[in-house]
Amino acid sequence: MVAWYRSHLIPFGLALIAFLIITTGGWIRINDAGESCPDWPTCFGTWGFDVSAEEQENWWEENPDEIDSRGGNHRYTSYQIFTEWSHRALVAVIGILVAYSHYTAWSLRDKIGNRVYRIHFVSSMFLILQAVLGYVTVDLDNAPWTVSLHLFMALIFTISLINVGLIWWQDQSGLPESLKTLKISKQLKKYIWYLTLIVLLQLMIGAYLSTSYHRAACDIGFYKGWPLCQNSLLPALKQFGIMLNYGHRLSAAVVAGMLYYLWGEVKNEIKDSNNIIRKMINLTIGFYGINILLGGLYVVTAVDGVFLGWISLLHLLIGACVFLSLASTYAIVHLVTSGRENVGS
Repeated sequence: MVAWYRSHLIPFGLALIAFLIITTGGWIRINDAGESCPDWPTCFGTWGFDVSAEEQENWWEENPDEIDSRGGNHRYTSYQIFTEWSHRALVAVIGILVAYSHYTAWSLRDKIGNRVYRIHFVSSMFLILQAVLGYVTVDLDNAPWTVSLHLFMALIFTISLINVGLIWWQDQSGLPESLKTLKISKQLKKYIWYLTLIVLLQLMIGAYLSTSYHRAACDIGFYKGWPLCQNSLLPALKQFGIMLNYGHRLSAAVVAGMLYYLWGEVKNEIKDSNNIIRKMINLTIGFYGINILLGGLYVVTAVDGVFLGWISLLHLLIGACVFLSLASTYAIVHLVTSGRENVGS
């Protein structure tokens, strides 16, 4: 196979599709359509999304064990079903494209080495695991913990594709000067790694809150609901929902402080303001600041326990950008400081 000199762009394109899949996942949630396709991989026994109320009723009668939490009398609109159907369609598309990318990495192993192929194999396994978790999520009627785990795997899959792209780029033609950095201390490198894990955990807690009845545990509205919780700086932590919600907010404040510390340390170690690592950290902090405001706006604008779905979706996506930008920073630092520039296996 002729080595396309920019074939390393394939995994980056796949990462964009993976982010789109995360977006459609959030789109499903804000449209209350998480159970609009009760079976898997089909939808009410069909491969389409235009399922009438009568067809839904007939399917429920034939499959009473599949009746979801809304009961057998609930009917979904074609639009709700389409959101779930499109999410699954994108997963099928990326499955085919990942297989193609995997084959390309394998066929070019004599030119770019075996390292890319081996790491790509791990990404492919992540996709399979993500599909399995999708089935579990549907089978368990979108239990909050399954939704949280599903998001976790989606983010891991996405960052793995970005990592594959970076390694492929390095082994194929060498990273450009704009992606190279001075060596940073091992301590700071570990700090970025641990902070990335904390942000990932914070996202999982947020996903759990947004899909459960605990999202209003701290109350709603300005001041008493946010920035306070139950109209207090230190509410009575007697209920699980309040503990989870308050813990999520405290962790947000802790991460903000950790990001500020990271910004200062990176600035001290890397004097060049145009360095990619400094730019990535600045980008991460920008995303994080916006997301703090979106989290507050989500609570403040809620009325009678009804939350604005579009704010929730933006909160999810900007949160995902925080993780992906920070994780990509670590991937670049690790790759460049590993001493393997332009070395194939």
